[in-house]
Amino acid sequence: MLNYLLTIAISFAMGFSVFLSWPIVFHKNISLRKMLLYNAIAIGVLVFLLMDIYGNVAAIFGSSTITNPLEIIFIVPFVITFMFFIYPKSSRDPEENPKRTSLLAAAGIGFQNLTEGLVFGSAGAAGQLPIYLLSAIGFTLQNVTEGFPIAMPLMRLKGKLEKKFVAGAFLAGGIPTIIGTLIGLVFFSNTFIIFFDALACASILYVVLVLFHVNINRGRSENKNEMSHHMWLTYGGILVGFVIAYVLNYLVVA
Repeated sequence: MLNYLLTIAISFAMGFSVFLSWPIVFHKNISLRKMLLYNAIAIGVLVFLLMDIYGNVAAIFGSSTITNPLEIIFIVPFVITFMFFIYPKSSRDPEENPKRTSLLAAAGIGFQNLTEGLVFGSAGAAGQLPIYLLSAIGFTLQNVTEGFPIAMPLMRLKGKLEKKFVAGAFLAGGIPTIIGTLIGLVFFSNTFIIFFDALACASILYVVLVLFHVNINRGRSENKNEMSHHMWLTYGGILVGFVIAYVLNYLVVA
């Protein structure tokens, strides 16, 4: 019983760690360059997260062919979900709907955290919690960076931002960790992981494209040197975000 309670307690710390990115959302008077840099870092974090999720799913597939039922369970939900995101008119000009972008980032991160929680919960149920404690620290740090992509689209709203909405977005990204842990304590399924990782990949890929579109549009300038600087700032920020996510992921698997 104590092992179960400890597993749940740790999952709460993992899930709510996304709120450490909260102050970033309400940062006032942010310059265009900082905005582009922060946005790019968020893209880098999401790109690594996308690769990490698919890498975990591919490990489940093994050396199977595309006709494998497990691969179909991934491909079909991924394609349908991604097409659903790009269809509405509200997605045609991402800058007009930053709240939607933030919620989709939260959804993608939430789906991924749900599967992570499932794995962590199953480890706790199997009495392997001591082995996973270091990984839990890594997951917690990783979730801190995952709050960043949720926050970035909202920074453009400045004074028009409601704290209730921000809290809801962060909860959507973090709470699934706890839900997944509770499920994992009594149930584990690779099919479950593959399905929700497919939804996560579709959401994250869409948000990556939106954030990059925003950076390209906002970085445009009649001054070619300034525009070039903005582009290199974007590329550098993406690299920084990717490296940060990579290092924290190393703590998870170390």
